[in-house]
Amino acid sequence: MSASSQKIELHNLPPDLTEPPPDARGWLAWQPLTGKAWRKLDGRWLPIAEANAIVEARKKSQ
Repeated sequence: MSASSQKIELHNLPPDLTEPPPDARGWLAWQPLTGKAWRKLDGRWLPIAEANAIVEARKKSQ
């Protein structure tokens, strides 16, 4: 069963995924086995530190 055909649980991503599927619903994803976290920003999944830095930079520029 491919990752796209199985139900993806964003709070418990399987270790074989390098990032959440692009069409996954939600805005936060976590991979407990690896400790990786992602945040969806502007429709793209980014590592959480990178996404948070972009959000902070946007806040400061307003």
